[in-house]
Order: sequence, then C-alpha cells, then structure tokens
Amino acid sequence: MSTVTLNTKGKVAYLSLNRAEKYNALTQAMWQAIADACDTLAQERSIRVLVLKAEGQKAFCAGADIQELHDMLANPDAFSASNHIVQEAQQKLAALPFATIAQINGVCVGGGMGLAMCCDFRIAVEEASFAITPAKPGLLYSLADTQRLVNLVGLPRAKELLYLGKKIDTHTALDWGLLSQVVERAHLSEATDALVKKILGVSGYSVSGTKRALAYLCDMPNNEALDNKAALQQLFDDAFHTEDFIEGAAAFTQKRPARFD
Repeated sequence: MSTVTLNTKGKVAYLSLNRAEKYNALTQAMWQAIADACDTLAQERSIRVLVLKAEGQKAFCAGADIQELHDMLANPDAFSASNHIVQEAQQKLAALPFATIAQINGVCVGGGMGLAMCCDFRIAVEEASFAITPAKPGLLYSLADTQRLVNLVGLPRAKELLYLGKKIDTHTALDWGLLSQVVERAHLSEATDALVKKILGVSGYSVSGTKRALAYLCDMPNNEALDNKAALQQLFDDAFHTEDFIEGAAAFTQKRPARFD
C-alpha cells in the first residue's frame, strides 16, 4: 500500500497516511503526495468534504521522518527544499474549497500538527497527545504554521507550545480550542461520519464562501484562497442567485430539510 492514499465515496474524499509502523512520520515523498492529492481534489467539483486520517492505533503523525530529518540537518539546502514542499502541501490543504476534517487517532506532533491545523475541524481520541517541538533542535515553526496556531489557541498559549515544546493532552487541547471534539477510540469513525453528515446537510456554496471569508479575515500568509476583498464581496452577492439559495429558501418556506447537491 502506498504511504499516502486518496479515495472518494460519493461527495466525501478520504486522504490517508499509511505508515503506521513508523508512527505515520512524514517523508518528503509523502508531503509531495499530499500536495498532489490536494491538486486533484481542488479540481473535483463534486467533493464536499475531506477526511484526513491515519492508519494504526498509536499515531496520527509523529512529524518528520527521523532519518530524512537527520540527513537534511547536515545539508541546509536540502532542508530548505524540503520545507518548501511541506509549506506547499499545507497551503494547498488549507485552501481546499470545501470543509476538511482531521481524524486524529493518536500522537500528533510537528508536521502532524501542521496538517491537522490546516483542517477546519479536528476530532481526536482521548489517548491522543499534541506537541510542536522545533525549539528543541533550534529551529523555527513556519510563519504560516505559527499564524494558524495563534488563530486557534491565542498568543499566550501559542508561546507556551512553541517556546517550550510543551506536550498537551486532548482535554487541554480541547479547552484551548485546538480540537473540535474528543471521543473514545471506538467512536472515532462514528463521530467523524456524524460531522460529515452535518456538513453535507448544508450548502456547499455557503461553506466554500465562508471558508474563504474566514481565511481572509484571519490573514493567513501565502494562502492562494485569499484573493481580495472585492472577490469575497462578489461571492456574497452571487450567493443570492445560486441553486443552493433557491433550494435553501424553498426548504425554509416549506418547513422541510434542504436537499443540497
């Protein structure tokens, strides 16, 4: 099985990290595969939700592959090139024009945190743990990653995580706003499916437009989705003429659930 796979089921796409024996640690090839998968998804107009998940019971993602990281730390040019691939993959994931869910089944560290924070929702099992540790080898978290973290947890807590490389549990992560939901492991798939169903029950146009507006307001660096204010205003104006709005308005007046395509 490939270390990164993309599958679709109706309007839902599933992007999976398949390296459980290495705690789903990310190689450069895996980052490139994630970027390529996001390119594919961005062109799939039928997709309404992406679920990002990982194989195994111990880790969602333990960060960078240790051997590759060791080799790159001795070669600054190689490290810089690798970081470009990482940032490109995360940027493309964050910019997908539909809702995204990180299904976190265990340890979530470094690049795993970067991936999870690019998603709109994060559901984690109770045993999961979280840390961002570039300060330990004397590195920096990227500007885009840092901005996402601050947007989620606020400046004081971001400093605590980044300065200290502090490890936190799921209940702390939930309290800090890093997670959307914490569930027992046996209910992880069920909770994810329930959220997917809720997303599919609302307007895809609204979700896509709102996602762009929120990204603009949060001023995410280097995000291609942040066209400009005029484009976002046009999205707002166009919403009144979409099939989603016609159906949503009809459902409201007829007192029935809306049926969005």
